[in-house]
This record gives sequence, C-alpha cells and structure tokens, in this order.
Amino acid sequence: MIKMASSDAANVIAEKRWAWFAGLLWLLPMLAITVMVVLQPLKRTVTPSYHDAVERWQQRKTLYDSDFTAGPQGMNYFPTFVPLFAPYHALPLRTAEVLWRWTAAAGLACGLWCFVRRNAGEFPWRSFALVSVLGLPLCLGALRNGQANAHLGATLLLAAFCLAMEYWWGAALLITLAVAIKPLGLAALGLALVSYPRLWWRLGAAILLVLALPFLTAPEAYVQGQFLIALHNLRQCSDVTQNRFADLNGLLRVFGVPLTGEFSLLVRAGAGAGLAVFCGIVVRKLPQLDRALAWLALVAAYLMIFNPMNEANSYVIFAPAAALWAWRYFQAGRRQLAWTLTIMLVTMSLMPNLLRPWLGNSFALAWHPAMTIIFLGIVFRELIQQARAMDQIWPGKN
Repeated sequence: MIKMASSDAANVIAEKRWAWFAGLLWLLPMLAITVMVVLQPLKRTVTPSYHDAVERWQQRKTLYDSDFTAGPQGMNYFPTFVPLFAPYHALPLRTAEVLWRWTAAAGLACGLWCFVRRNAGEFPWRSFALVSVLGLPLCLGALRNGQANAHLGATLLLAAFCLAMEYWWGAALLITLAVAIKPLGLAALGLALVSYPRLWWRLGAAILLVLALPFLTAPEAYVQGQFLIALHNLRQCSDVTQNRFADLNGLLRVFGVPLTGEFSLLVRAGAGAGLAVFCGIVVRKLPQLDRALAWLALVAAYLMIFNPMNEANSYVIFAPAAALWAWRYFQAGRRQLAWTLTIMLVTMSLMPNLLRPWLGNSFALAWHPAMTIIFLGIVFRELIQQARAMDQIWPGKN
C-alpha cells in the first residue's frame, strides 16, 4: 500500500511537471509572436487583405480582384468570411492582430487537449505535451503570419473531436464554420456527409445559418452579387500554375511533370471522388474515435495534396492530424509507425529553415506534399486493415 501510494504521488508530481511543460510549449512561442506583432503589426502578415475585405464590404465594393495576370491575390474566400473577421477589424489594429492569432492558437491547443484528455488515461498532460511537441512547430508559421488556415485547422480539429464524442450539432456547426472561413472546408463537409450520413440534415441547417450571416450585414442584391463573383474567383484559383505552392504540383515539378489545365482539375476532382467512396465503404465502419481521426487525417491530407494554392504554412491543417496519429501509435506500442510519423513531422518543421541558405523556399514545396503522401499511405493501410478485422468479427455488418 505504501509503495502504491508513493507511486501515485510520483505520478501526480510528474503530471504537474508535464502540465507546466505543455503550457510553456504554447505560451512562449505565442508570447514571442505577440511581441513581434505589437512592434510591427503589418510585417509578415496576410491580415491586411482581411481588413481590406471588411472595408470593401462596408463600402459595398467588390471583394475580389479581377486581375489574375499575376495569379490570384487578395480576397479568395466566400463572403461569409467577412462577418467572421469584422469584430477583429473593429478593434485597434495591434489588439486585433494579436487576438486573431491567439484565437487560432487557443483553438488548436483546445482541440488537441480535448482529444488526449478523453483518451490518454491517467497521463493526459504527458500526452498533450507529446502531441504539442510534434504538431505545434509546423503551426507557427501560419500563426505568425495571421493566416486563416490556422483557424481552419483549429475548426476541423474541434469538429473531429465533436464527431468522436457524437456531439452532432457541434460537429455540424464547426464543419460549416470551416466552409465559412475558407472554401477548402467544402472538402471536409463532403467527406463528413459520406462518413457520417446522419449529419446531413444538421449540416443543411447549419449551412443555412452561416449563409444568412452576410445578409444580416449588407443588402441582399449586393451579397448575392458577391457570392456569384466568389464562385468565378474560385474557378480562377483552380488554374494556378505558379511554382510557389506546396501541393502535388510542388512535388511533380521536381520531376518536370506538373499537372496543368483541365487535366489538373480532373485529377483533383477524381481524387476527391475516390476519397469519398473510400470513406463511404471503409471509414463508415469504424468506431467513433477511429472514424473521427480517419476523417480528420483524410481531409487534411487531401487539402495538402490537392489544393492548388496550398502553401508551406498551410500545413497547420495537417500537423494536428499527423501528431494525433503518431500519439495513437505510441499509445498502442506500435513504435515503428509512431517514430516514422515523428520523423516526418520533425523534418517538415526543421529542414526548410536549415536548407534555406542553399535551396531558398523551394524545399518545402516538394518535401511537405511528399511526406503527406506517405502519411496518406499509412492511413489507408491502417484503415483498410481495421475495416477488414471488423468484418471478420461482424460479417456483413455496416
């Protein structure tokens, strides 16, 4: 009994230390980012385009740049983004810039903590520290620049937790919020529908709610016009060919065979359709936690590989999913896979900066999608094996 009590006390002390360590992992980088933003709020940031969009909205001007000779630029989101950013725009500039970044960081930390707290047994803080060490470094670029991808990543992570816990309304609202933040959320919504068919009417109601937001802040004709222009803008974005994006083309350019034109659209659409079929056949069979992590991983991987405007900093969407999968493998004692994912995340975080003096910013454009494809292969194999095992236990059961 004395030994057991002593062991319990040691575990409590160790958990407190892990809690402090995990807290500092998030607090110190965000404090550093806060200082940089306060000193130079408009340096290394994409938020001026968000502020400009709110001002254009208030003046009833078009949100979108019609000149694509230099590639898509400015506002590339749905009009639903404007009401979401408007409260930040109403604040003093430095306050807005800092709060915008802390909101994203809080969402990412909360999402990771929710997952590990419910599934880490007696040592949630140690698990939270692990997933933070693995996932946070790849998120810092987007947080530093104030990119909406950080908010999208946090929203998808929290949506996955709601799916795991069967909080259906919370999941539906968060998935729809992801669409409102960035059109990339449409992929998450589509894969959620085939993975969780029971969500369909909740998602429908949530979409109507989110679509109504812009109409509450501007005349109907103006809002309708902006939605139509937004659709045209998205079509233009899909034709991007510049060598500055870390998607499948970033990798294929290394071999001199990038996808272009209609064939590029066909490949991306075909991959999305194939992934939807996979979710409908395989992912739907899984238990709730595994299904939610599968959905999160497949959405993140698809967006990283097949979004033609995917940047290196966009991997803030990918990092939490990969970190959670590595953590699950460590928990299950499958150390080879766990360390494989760990090495992938570490190289994605460190190597672009280490190799920048020789390769500039081009390394991540190929390395990140390559690592994502390997991750996707690991996930596919795992999910297929798991689905087959369940079929053997419950033959014919869906």
